[in-house]
Parts: sequence; structure tokens; C-alpha cells
Amino acid sequence: MKAMRKQVFSWLIILSMYVSLIPMGVWAEELNEAVGLSGNNETIGMMDESQILDMNVNPPGIDISSIQSGDYWYENIAGGIKIVSYTGSGGNVDIPSTIDGKSVLEIGADAFNGKSALTGVNLPNSVTVLGLRSFYNCPNLDSVFLGNGLVTIGNGSFWGAKALTSIMIPHTVTSIGYATFASCDALKKITFFNSSITFNGQVFGTIPNLTIYGYSGSTADSYAYANTRPFVALPPSYVDVYYSTHVQNVGWQASQKNGEISGTVGQSLRLEGIKILIDNSEVNVVIEYQTHVQNIGWQSMVSNGALSGTTGLGLRLEGIRIELDGTDVGKYDVYYRVHAQNFGWLDWAKNGESAGTQGMGLRLEGIQIIVVPKDSAAPGSTAFPFMSSLN
Repeated sequence: MKAMRKQVFSWLIILSMYVSLIPMGVWAEELNEAVGLSGNNETIGMMDESQILDMNVNPPGIDISSIQSGDYWYENIAGGIKIVSYTGSGGNVDIPSTIDGKSVLEIGADAFNGKSALTGVNLPNSVTVLGLRSFYNCPNLDSVFLGNGLVTIGNGSFWGAKALTSIMIPHTVTSIGYATFASCDALKKITFFNSSITFNGQVFGTIPNLTIYGYSGSTADSYAYANTRPFVALPPSYVDVYYSTHVQNVGWQASQKNGEISGTVGQSLRLEGIKILIDNSEVNVVIEYQTHVQNIGWQSMVSNGALSGTTGLGLRLEGIRIELDGTDVGKYDVYYRVHAQNFGWLDWAKNGESAGTQGMGLRLEGIQIIVVPKDSAAPGSTAFPFMSSLN
């Protein structure tokens, strides 16, 4: 018996010596596979110890504590809920700010992982955290609008979004994770509005043609320099845009700003009027706009908070054009997109282009507007902002 114990002990010593000789690169490759950061012969590279500790090898998903509501499964967390899985059909998805009367605070690990039918996502201001690989491997995702409450973007969040060409990271985001945009090979522009955002390792992998936009002297500037990425400095002044819509059966809604949704989605209610105003206290910029109205056509341009459209007549808005004017007009772009009957969210229009429809008898139901520094990243796809029967 003693001889057998000695033999087993000897084999254990030999085994431990063998394991110690295995290259660390092999362990790193196996870990990459375990946490989902490799695919199709591509390994997202080596991670340092702190990044490995941040990764959750067994991310949370649907379990006995999860609750289903419509297209979502969620879990209760302090102050609200975390979405742990999306089961919808994809397309352009407006993530709700509340589910079952509870605030949506987090998008959990792998919640949208592998949703190949997902083409767009609108994140509400209530969401503060995107978890590990939250939108991992969504190859047809071409439009991402992040809400102005987001703080943390987790590791690998948008890995493999191969259709994504541009994205804006709002000023509220303080940390962006490892490999967040790795394998997003079509990504050309990304704009950072927080001058002190933390970059956790290699955020972009080997994306070939990416230009980083941010403020001179910011951490984005330093990151671009350290990683030999092209960098374009933004003008120092930020322009806020405010807007309110008059909605069928509702009346005037509360004012929204900087890309928030005004109007409704999924309620089949028409927009009837709109007022738009920008804070130009630091810059000389004026916002002008006109709408295409049922039975009327294109109205004349108005500016800075005046009504475009109608109230009390039951007439739908069908299209809109928005542009900037003033001494500093060359420093900024205005982007806007509409939610149109039968189409859903159309793509983003820019600087006076038409958005919506004409000659098709379709109502506008919602709108988003944002003013950004000149030539910075678009909020999403700009391919098809307008549909017309006259073409």
C-alpha cells in the first residue's frame, strides 16, 4: 500500500511539472474560448490579469429567478431590473426604459448575443451598464444609439458587429471595455464626448480604417496616439438641441433633447406638430426646420422654437427637414431620423436632407434629433432616411 501511495505521489509531481511547462499563450487561448472572445479562427488577443478577472466565464442568463415580459427576460436588481435575454424577432429594437413598471438599468451578459436579425438598437437613458458581450456577434447591427445615462460598456459588448460603420459614445460613459468593437471591420468613425473616458486595453482589435474623434488633450486623443490611430479634434463647445412634438390624442409632450425619442413607438399615433430649439449660448448657431403636412405639403422654414405642422386639425406630419445656420454653422452637423408608419425607424438624415415619406399617405410617429461636431461619427446608418412615391 505504501509503495502504491509513493507511486501515485510521484505521478502527481510529474504531472504538475508538465503543466508548469505549458506556455501561457495556450492558457490565454483557452480562456478566450471560454469567455466567448474568439471565433472563426480569430482570437481577440492576450488579456492581462485584471481583464481576465473582470470576465465572467459563466455569465448570468435565464434561470429560475428570471421573469419574462414580452420579448424580454429580466432579473430584479437594486433600483430596477437587468435584461438577461432578448427573444424578439430583431430589426430595429427600441429597448424600453421600463418593463412591468420597473426601470431598466442594465443589459446583462450575452443578452443579445448572436442575434443575427438585429439591425438597430435604441438604448434608453435609464440604462447605465452594458454587460459582458451584451450585443456580441450581431453581424447585421448597423445602427446603435446609446442613451445619455450610460456609464459602463463591458468587455466585448459589440464584438462582431460587422455592419456598423459609425457610433457616438455619449459624455456620460466613463469606461469602455476590452474588445468592445473588435471584429467590427466596417467601423470608420467613432466619437467620444467624455474627455476622461477610460480605455480598458485593446478596445478596437485590428479594425483597419477607423478614425477616432474627440477633444484635443482627452484620453481619446492619447489612446489614438498610443495605438497609431487617426484622430480628429472636435470643437470645444457642445450644442444641446431640445424638441417637443404634438401627438394625436396626447397633445404636446414634454421636451426631449440630444437624441431622445419624442413622440411614440408602437402606438400608431401621428405626429401633428413640432418645435425645435438649440442652446446657442456659447456658439452662433440657429436651427431651422420645415415639415411635410397631410393635405398641405412642405410648409415654409421656421426657426428656434416656432411651430411647424399644425394643432387641432387632425393632420399628420409625413416628412421633415432640419438644418443649421449662423456664423458657426461650419462647425456642426445636425442629424435626425423618424419613426414612420409601416417602416419603423428610417435611417438618419443630415443637414437639410428629407426624412420620412412623401406622397405615400404615411404618418410620422416619433423623431430623434442630435447636433454633433462637424464631420464626426453619424449616430447610425444614413442610407435610407426618406421614401417617396415620386421617385
